Amino acid sequence: MPEASNREMTSGELRQFHAEHYQPQNAYLLVVGDVTAPTILRIDAWRVKLFCQVTGERDPVYWDEAVAHAAGHSACPVPPTFLKALENEHFGGAALLALLGAPMRGVLHAGQSFEFLAPLHVADTVAICRRVADIHDKKNGALTFVVVDTDYRSGDRMVATSRQTILLRAEIEPA
Repeated sequence: MPEASNREMTSGELRQFHAEHYQPQNAYLLVVGDVTAPTILRIDAWRVKLFCQVTGERDPVYWDEAVAHAAGHSACPVPPTFLKALENEHFGGAALLALLGAPMRGVLHAGQSFEFLAPLHVADTVAICRRVADIHDKKNGALTFVVVDTDYRSGDRMVATSRQTILLRAEIEPA
């Protein structure tokens, strides 16, 4: 509601507007800037190999140490999208939405991008923190976009960042 129209409302009209629009099923309490405490995970070889099997990754550099050493790696590198699997052990989308009090109904993973700054290898330790970077509505509040940034650190170095967009649709009446 525009600020100017707030001044023109009577107290009764304002109470009526509040009663109609500010209901638990019509609102989310999300705070831009909220940061999760870090989760520290050690990258296990068997999990990387299982991830490769599940995703159809066929390059043995990710699970065969001899191949990784021949390619110049100190250990098997981690496939880029493995970071998403690690993120789910920290505060994945469902856990993050639960933390934020948003319902799972009507939620879509609208996109995610990664920036890789340094390689990660099997046996490395990675610390993961997530931060609500932005929240904005479209279509008069029918769609709420929650943008979440994730930092991945190994020791004192940043190894990757990601930006995920989660779409929360307003409640839809069953057909």
